[in-house]
Amino acid sequence: MYTRQLPASGGNAASAHSNYGGYPGYSAQPNPAAYGANPGFGPNPGFVGPVTYIYQPIAPTNSVAIVGMVLALAGVMTSFIPAGIVGIIMGHIARKQIRQRGERGDAMALTALWAGYLGTAFWVIVWGLYIGFMVLAIMAGVAAEEATY
Repeated sequence: MYTRQLPASGGNAASAHSNYGGYPGYSAQPNPAAYGANPGFGPNPGFVGPVTYIYQPIAPTNSVAIVGMVLALAGVMTSFIPAGIVGIIMGHIARKQIRQRGERGDAMALTALWAGYLGTAFWVIVWGLYIGFMVLAIMAGVAAEEATY
């Protein structure tokens, strides 16, 4: 766990904090003369002491989600269907691991699934139509050639 502690005093002008740990123009020491006969409406003295910032450790990002997303997007852009299928599988594995381990990367795993499914379906349809048209063209050429004999 990373912590950083600022001094309570020292007159550091760059921090723009008062010597008592508050904000500019704020004094943690009450001034009863400034509030007349009713001192109950004075400023909240707040805290006196150093300001401590505690940084929470960030959960790691799931590596399977990263690789799955990269493969799925590569499959979409290059029409390499096996990359899209592997991206789909890795996206499912990554989402399961993220739920179990509490890691980050759920959006990348979801991207791998969407890109994998849509890209694979798109390229299967494109390649199916392309091969279908080629088969029809070859069959039409063979039929035209046989008709001339």
